Amino acid sequence: MKKLAVAILVLVTIGCASTASDDGPVPPVTPAPAADPRIAEMQTAMTELLDRIDVLNHRIAKLEEERAAGAADFSPPTSPTGGLTKPAAPQEAAPQPPQKALVGAKIADDYRQAIVLFGQGRYADARRAFEEVFEADTAGDLADNALFWIGETYFAAGDFSNAMRFYARVVNDYSDQNKAPDALFKTAMAQARTGDLALARKTLQQVIDRYPFSSPASAAKAELQRIRY
Repeated sequence: MKKLAVAILVLVTIGCASTASDDGPVPPVTPAPAADPRIAEMQTAMTELLDRIDVLNHRIAKLEEERAAGAADFSPPTSPTGGLTKPAAPQEAAPQPPQKALVGAKIADDYRQAIVLFGQGRYADARRAFEEVFEADTAGDLADNALFWIGETYFAAGDFSNAMRFYARVVNDYSDQNKAPDALFKTAMAQARTGDLALARKTLQQVIDRYPFSSPASAAKAELQRIRY
């Protein structure tokens, strides 16, 4: 009987302890750490860097094309007496008027700000900023870049139809500019995303045929190995 009383006392004690524990204050939940702003800055810097690399790659590709064409057609000039003539000295480019230089600097600054907005994932704001860059000088060096990035804002948002519409403008209206190979390549990527794999493969082959020395041509070769009908 004494042992039964002791057992009951132990059970009552455990129950009280359990109740006290259940009714006690719930420990606070530690909030998730805020997103590190440095990550967004790095993404923006990477976007700017890739854009500059595109420009440099385009210049290298143009030099390769010119060198290949020059090697095929080269014949040294000769004088009437049969000797080689001295090549003419290259002419220096005329300096830009101050006002035009200021306008160009503002467009370039606006373009960089648009790139920053895109890197931050603010696609609608970036689109408006790129539209302003394009409208400021539709024949300028950054016109094709602005159109391409407008297409990129749509691509990033999953609107592949509008993305292809702007890529097509780059390819058709600025076919000899630095963003044309990228626009044609991204057209193929948009076609693949919409399920038209046969057309995507055809477009990738066009990238290789039209811009053989470009970086998108190398990427297109890799995508042709990956994309199947």
